[in-house]
Amino acid sequence: MIKVSFKIFTLPLLFLCLSVSLTAREREWPSSLSAGLQLGSGGLGVELAAPIGTSFRVRAGYSILPSLPYRRTVGVPEHPGAVGTEKGRNIPVDAKASLHLSNLEAFLDYYPLPGNGFHLTAGLLYGSRNVVNIRNITPLPDDYNIVGLDVDGYSVKAVANNINGYIATNSLRPYIGLGYDLPIGSDGRYSASLSVGAFYWSGPELFAPGEPLIGDWKDVRVPSSYLNGHDDGLVRKAEKTFVYPLVSVHLYRVLF
Repeated sequence: MIKVSFKIFTLPLLFLCLSVSLTAREREWPSSLSAGLQLGSGGLGVELAAPIGTSFRVRAGYSILPSLPYRRTVGVPEHPGAVGTEKGRNIPVDAKASLHLSNLEAFLDYYPLPGNGFHLTAGLLYGSRNVVNIRNITPLPDDYNIVGLDVDGYSVKAVANNINGYIATNSLRPYIGLGYDLPIGSDGRYSASLSVGAFYWSGPELFAPGEPLIGDWKDVRVPSSYLNGHDDGLVRKAEKTFVYPLVSVHLYRVLF
């Protein structure tokens, strides 16, 4: 669940209210505000949308992508330890990664051709830093409860033969894309839209709980180089994924 302050949650709605106020000066107030549903690679979402004059429209909403699990068997050394030490044979361990997204969204659409549904879009999304949870399903060998991976003075090791990690990104995510609107029916109350774009979330990084010599545990960043390829290169690939594609279909109904 996203932990967002009240001020951050209200920013998209304040932006929308401002746009509606500006719209009322340029056209009749009725038939300005629309509510919509969206479905796509960002999950299922709800939106409010309002035009600004004849060339712009603002949208604000919230979307959530249910957890998508991915399982894989990786080889884990029988004994943990430093590079070059005797670690014994590799033991197959089943691991599970779960992708989950949820975002507050604010978009500005620009229509370069009045009367045409084609538009360019810029926006901002705000979501949880934690986008992928990673955990082992098969218990790790007992040695992993005692000896861990040394990362910046912290020992990343198992607790009860399990290590729970996660991949984190930036919470604030700029978006750019394009789309096309298509009216449905003759009364102008319904319309559909297709949007294609991507948001930038910086390089995802792996974090796991670490124990210091003195003090409390904390989540520490584990570079992919520390894994010695035992993750089959999955974390290295994730670190190079700077953008997330968004392809979605929207359905709107004019409220008033």
